Amino acid sequence: MKCLYITYDGLLDPLGQSQVLPYIKKLSNRGHQFTILSFEKFDRSEDSIIALEKSLLQKGIHWERITFKSGKIQLFNRVIRGVIKIWKNTLLLKYDVVHLRGFMAAAIFRISFSRIPFIYDIRAFIGEWVDIGRIKDGTWLGRILINIDRSLVNNASGLVILDKSGKLLIQEIYNRHNVPLKVIRTCTDTLLYSDANNKTSSTSQTNLKFVFLGGAITPYRPDLALRFVLELINNDLNAQIDFINERDHEAIHKAIEETNFPKDNVSVYSLENRLIPKALQKFDCGLIFNNTSKWRRVSSPTKFGEYLAAGIHTVALEGISVLEEFSKTTECVDIISPKDIASGLSKDKIESIIKHINSPNRKTACQELAKKEFSLEIAEKLYSELYDSLEKDIS
Repeated sequence: MKCLYITYDGLLDPLGQSQVLPYIKKLSNRGHQFTILSFEKFDRSEDSIIALEKSLLQKGIHWERITFKSGKIQLFNRVIRGVIKIWKNTLLLKYDVVHLRGFMAAAIFRISFSRIPFIYDIRAFIGEWVDIGRIKDGTWLGRILINIDRSLVNNASGLVILDKSGKLLIQEIYNRHNVPLKVIRTCTDTLLYSDANNKTSSTSQTNLKFVFLGGAITPYRPDLALRFVLELINNDLNAQIDFINERDHEAIHKAIEETNFPKDNVSVYSLENRLIPKALQKFDCGLIFNNTSKWRRVSSPTKFGEYLAAGIHTVALEGISVLEEFSKTTECVDIISPKDIASGLSKDKIESIIKHINSPNRKTACQELAKKEFSLEIAEKLYSELYDSLEKDIS
């Protein structure tokens, strides 16, 4: 099929590198033809853009892009430019399907009034935007966005959601039943972490290295992650935490100040995406601390698969279905609550977490779970099945 793939995440963003390009390249290898329309941060270097464009063209993938700058006027500008790009592309080329990654990409496509069959690849339900305060329920803007979201779900030729709990929301809230639907978690190229098997454990009962990977502004909670590690330090453990983050350093440093976290025990820095797999292998435990709500339960944190593939344990806040599922069925995840942090972690809880981190089977168990449940091959298979079913319907 000929596909126009629209993503609001830039291809040069961490998510573009780990969650967009790998899937498109796999589908391209299966014979599907792609034009990608992405929104790239204004400060990306020309060299990086040229290098990526060249590598994509070698695979037969055409790349269109719109510059992303913050601000309300810039948002309006992006939407208009996105609509114009869609019109130009759909007039010049006959696409069989449009793949819409995330609500903003889907909303821009909907505003363009294009009538090409589309896949709505839901990264977050619009209800989550209300929960985190991005839009206000009951306002005219909120009502418009909610109606657009419902229209997208009701008119999609195929749907992708991140967790099986989301399927129930599609059926119960949106009342959409008979549509090709795939549950595809955020997956990881586990082959990039293959040398993790050869890493000797550096953990001890009292020396622990934690990592907080990715975003650090709402809905992410670096402050609670810091308070958790501080609890361990206050219980005579030598705990370090690294924040590997591209753009939210100011918010992280503010959280460090507010929690009175010891400066010698924390580092904040960014890394190129290609360096992440090797970097994660020096840690003992990854942290996933997000605000939760009814709608965020269905999310699938990208970093979870990456932590597992690197062979490191995960400690997470309660409220995300996929994390709670594997905390019950494996020893690769420990769940804690904001109340645990506010009132102080019990000795038993701390000992249980340390036991899991220091388990001699930790790396093997985590990597096996990554391969079984979060490997890129699983996502490729499910996306291919969805594309194949749509291709049959179109033909």
